Amino acid sequence: MNSNSVIFFEFYQNSKYPLKCKKSLGTDRGLYSKLDEIISISSRGKHTYMSWISWPERKWVMPKNTFGRQILLIIAVLCILLVSSYHLGWWNNLEAGAYDAWFRLRGPATSPEDIVIVEMDDNSVQELGRPPWPRDIHGKLLDKLADAKVVAFDFTFAAPTRPAEDEALAEAVRRHGRVILATSFTFEEENGEMYQVLRQPLAELLKGAQGTGFINFPTEQDNVVRRTIPMDVNMSNRPYPSFALATALAARGLTPGDMRPSAQGDLLAGEVRVPLDVGLQVLINFWGPARTFNYVPYYQVLNGEVPAEYFRDKIVLVGPTTALEQDYFPTPFTRGNMVLNSALPTPGVELHASALASYLTNSYFEQSPRWIDMIIIAVMVVLALLVSARGRAMKALIYICLILIGYTGLVGLIWWKLRLWLPVMTPVVSTVLTFLVATLHNYINEEMERRRVQGLFGRYVNPSVVDYLLENKDQIQLGGQRREVTIMFSDIRGFTSFSEGKGPEEVVAKLNEYLTVMTRVIFKYGGTLDKYLGDGIMAVFGAPLKQDDHAERALGASKEMLVRLQELNKSWQEKGELTFDIGIGLNSGEVVVGNVGSPERMEYTAIGEEVNLAARLESMNKEYKTRIIFSERTFTYLKRADEIRENCLKLGEAQVRGLVQPIAIYTIEEEGVAANDQ
Repeated sequence: MNSNSVIFFEFYQNSKYPLKCKKSLGTDRGLYSKLDEIISISSRGKHTYMSWISWPERKWVMPKNTFGRQILLIIAVLCILLVSSYHLGWWNNLEAGAYDAWFRLRGPATSPEDIVIVEMDDNSVQELGRPPWPRDIHGKLLDKLADAKVVAFDFTFAAPTRPAEDEALAEAVRRHGRVILATSFTFEEENGEMYQVLRQPLAELLKGAQGTGFINFPTEQDNVVRRTIPMDVNMSNRPYPSFALATALAARGLTPGDMRPSAQGDLLAGEVRVPLDVGLQVLINFWGPARTFNYVPYYQVLNGEVPAEYFRDKIVLVGPTTALEQDYFPTPFTRGNMVLNSALPTPGVELHASALASYLTNSYFEQSPRWIDMIIIAVMVVLALLVSARGRAMKALIYICLILIGYTGLVGLIWWKLRLWLPVMTPVVSTVLTFLVATLHNYINEEMERRRVQGLFGRYVNPSVVDYLLENKDQIQLGGQRREVTIMFSDIRGFTSFSEGKGPEEVVAKLNEYLTVMTRVIFKYGGTLDKYLGDGIMAVFGAPLKQDDHAERALGASKEMLVRLQELNKSWQEKGELTFDIGIGLNSGEVVVGNVGSPERMEYTAIGEEVNLAARLESMNKEYKTRIIFSERTFTYLKRADEIRENCLKLGEAQVRGLVQPIAIYTIEEEGVAANDQ
């Protein structure tokens, strides 16, 4: 059929008084409004049927779908909120916790053998007394460590003590020649102003020391140490190294003067490379929880219980580990609250050992730039939304879990192999949040769709069919679709005479009782209730759900309708009420089904010449004194025609108004079906 096809409508108001109205309509936009007008006019009379000759090939104009715009809006809003909140640091603690988890999953690693901690532990306190110890004792310790590559003291000698003791330590420092002394930054108030002050060792000690470095460690929002400050640039025009960096430079035979910045923003000194972030800090590597490095008690070294050869060419850090000094810090390996699992806070001297080992082995961790993190978050949001937008919730959830597992595994592998810290929690939470929002959005849309489908089909089909349509939306094609169906018309015989002399309430009550039973039968066989025609019924089998056995369903429903009518008549007889009979007409063929009407009111109906033929067959039951008449077209659609042929009675060929050629008609030879004396 080409686009210039023409529609002809032929109307019949009552079979006795035909009102022929032919209207030629083109393919312009007025076609559908004219169709509504004609339908409105035709529905005023009783038994008004519409004859469909041809239909122009024109796609229906459906309401604009806003789903895509809603998705884009959700993507934009989520990306802006999540990226902005990440940029503002709202996710820092979550990301820091995930970063710590990587260390715990990796587990302790073997610490460098050339780094040894001489600890001022509780046993040493018992042997030597409570600190501070006389400084000549530290001088004796240096003599025991004469073969060490570098000795670094993790406590300051800022205040003078007994001159002889200070001089003994100064002489030992000069004698050793490879000693790093600690300094510390403090804040002091003067005239209402706060100043940063560097507390340095005594001048006589500085003369023999190879270098100094500050021992301050930065803590983050959760008071965990993850980074160190390699240098300070506020004290002078040259970088001032930290305690660990000064020790690393001394171990490499370098001085702070050898440090220089690189084009990439790193700090270079010989083979030592320190990648600095925007805060001039660096993520250090942690080899494990507290006491992962090699520890030797102070008193055992002083008493000669540890051979001097043990310290040859090693870097020795000397620092307190007693609880009295309160020099302990949480690290990624520390487990807080009640679940410590032996992962106690780490002594400050071991933090310096971890930073020192990171400098010497170039095994730092680096955090990805913010702009990369934001791109990752945006990509995860978009990906989660694409997965969640159209799919079923459970299926989408499986995909989301696979995405999260894959991304988390990839981030863990990158952290382990490349020592690059990528965000985990923010993308994960963003993905889950996006999934929840998209699922909620889908649920709302599906609920609206359910109500729409329920509104469109709830009055016409069985509720189970509505559920099926919701699960298989691809089978719903509204606005005009060609479909092979079987049309049923049924009408009550003698209802006019039955209604005479009775009140409208009684008539309506009995009619409702009858229509309720008949509608249930139609729904039982998968039929679609097209409309009630006063005391008549029009039903369609094979739409909106495609049914290959639509003819069998229609015939089966027709037979059961007669059975149910007999039951109704019996109950009415027992009440002393009048009974009535019905006639049913069936015809099969290709029609156009879809929603027809105006925006204010639409009805799902079937249109075509096969519809008219079914209506006329129903009225022929009076002439042939039958209850069911179906056309040869329906007979040919019966899949099991051979099995029921012996029960079919051919009534002959009838000339049907509107058709040129006569058509063969049939009925069923069963008790209560073929007999009709009314």
